Amino acid sequence: MGKVAVLGGGSLGLLLAGKLQATSGSDCELWTRTSNQADLLNLNGITLQDSGGCYSDRVHPVARSLDNVGSFGEGIVLLTVKQTALTSDFLERLAAIVPSGGMVVLFQNGIGHRELLREALPNRSLAVAVTTEGALRVDATTVRHTGSGETRIGVDDETDAKLLFSLERMLKQAGFSVFLSKQLEGAIMRKLLINAVINPLTAILRVRNGELAATSERLALMKALFQETYGILSDFGLDDETGLWNAVLQVCSATRDNESSMLQDVIAHKETEIEFINGAICRMASRQGKVAHWNETVTALVKAIY
Repeated sequence: MGKVAVLGGGSLGLLLAGKLQATSGSDCELWTRTSNQADLLNLNGITLQDSGGCYSDRVHPVARSLDNVGSFGEGIVLLTVKQTALTSDFLERLAAIVPSGGMVVLFQNGIGHRELLREALPNRSLAVAVTTEGALRVDATTVRHTGSGETRIGVDDETDAKLLFSLERMLKQAGFSVFLSKQLEGAIMRKLLINAVINPLTAILRVRNGELAATSERLALMKALFQETYGILSDFGLDDETGLWNAVLQVCSATRDNESSMLQDVIAHKETEIEFINGAICRMASRQGKVAHWNETVTALVKAIY
């Protein structure tokens, strides 16, 4: 297949680029939003750590700042920046890099980004990815793999199946659990539900994922937010309430050492994705004529923090 580029030097971007580089060599590039991070990565490489923070590997993908990337040509771009980064200037730059017929795989949390990217990138092949991999960016060149999960990538009539099969093979060689799916909507709603419970509560309480379920009081908060959110998303095909609640607890356990992306943003005093997760659920509830008091509350609290 052609080249693979990872766009975004956050926790997930560093993890994907680092592990792909370890198995695919120079075929993988990492594009960052700042030239400073690109310079540091070209000098020091990416340091991969295991869940305990011990040194695992150091790899050296080619790093470029987004402003210094030319036309990408044939290949796949793994878009790992957060929804808050999808500004008009960013999308205009991405459209200049990815040629007509190019492929972009979207790794954003929440909902709404598919429609935004479809409008900004006409005549490109877009695929949505849903992942539960846990990663923590320690610094600009170091990432800790805090929990293994699953990655599901959607396949439809508009995507290049041959390219996605090649990407699936590369990601599996890099040690990820990957599945291609023609029915991804359920996985998107499932991930939205899990994020809507874990992300805001870890950000508000300032705890890691594993600590969220450590006390009866926190579990009660989780359950109340979960039940309200499930009641809204069940209109979009989600079922098996007990199984989904167990899935939330399982993600907390599997990524126990992880700081959610929302907690990382709060600590760094950055804008969070709350509007694209719990805020989006509030808007869905309004269209259904339902109340979403818990989602409204956590949305207001997280926004008040930053």
